Amino acid sequence: MPNSVLVTGATGTVGGHLVTRLVERNTRVRALVRDSGRAAGLSALGAEVLTGDLTDPAAVARALKGVDAAFVLLAEDAGEAFARAARKATDLRHLVVVSADAPQGPGYDNPLFVKHVRGEARMRTTGVPVTVVRPGPFTSQALQWVPELASGNVVGVVHPDLAVPVIDPRDVAEAAAVLLCRPPPGAARVLPLSGPRLLDARARVAVLGEVLGRELTVARLTPDEWVRRVSGRLAAPYARGLLEVERHLDRRRLPVVPTVREITGVPPRTFRAWAEDHAAAFGARDRAQSLEEAS
Repeated sequence: MPNSVLVTGATGTVGGHLVTRLVERNTRVRALVRDSGRAAGLSALGAEVLTGDLTDPAAVARALKGVDAAFVLLAEDAGEAFARAARKATDLRHLVVVSADAPQGPGYDNPLFVKHVRGEARMRTTGVPVTVVRPGPFTSQALQWVPELASGNVVGVVHPDLAVPVIDPRDVAEAAAVLLCRPPPGAARVLPLSGPRLLDARARVAVLGEVLGRELTVARLTPDEWVRRVSGRLAAPYARGLLEVERHLDRRRLPVVPTVREITGVPPRTFRAWAEDHAAAFGARDRAQSLEEAS
């Protein structure tokens, strides 16, 4: 059991849940955040909050001082600043790095791929034992459909038949909490994480419709149509990078794996469970109302 754990990206999709899980385990938590204005909830949980940027070696060094384990979210510099600071952190005994299944080699210069490939490699140069977790796509990516569903019942996607084992970010956090508190033997372990089932966009939209009590459908878009549709919230280069990730996933065909249950002792949450817990984000007043209207 570590004396204290640094959680980077502590206000993010996984990090916020991880802080909660670690505090529940009576672990001292230091949270590194960019925006202290978003960290009031972390302080209320009992976490020590530091403000700093993951690309700033001095900020990372301050955050690592005195902690013996860290949860690493790879920043835009693909972990360069973190690795530099970690090499000098005398108390650090274990890193849990959240990454992704990413191709490498000629032609794979997508920054979303490069960040994970280079980041994993850099963490292994620190001299600190590393456990890499590679979750599949998150259930929470369905939140990108909120703007469309606010004005209609049709979700536009480019790859409606792409089936992936979407995973709830809470399950990633719970797996990371176990790994941080009970480091696996050896170093440089790579653990893929997945949800319980392969679901394509049509299946996820159908489940979401059942939860919300709405007749939702999927429309196939061309890449250019989708990039234009999301232009108000995503820059075009980033949007096209996401489509390249989807093409990789279509080639890769990520499998369902038992790792979440093996690590945590409980099965991963279903997409339906995630949708029920987040129905309000899609306009439902609460879960009970959504289920009543669907019946």
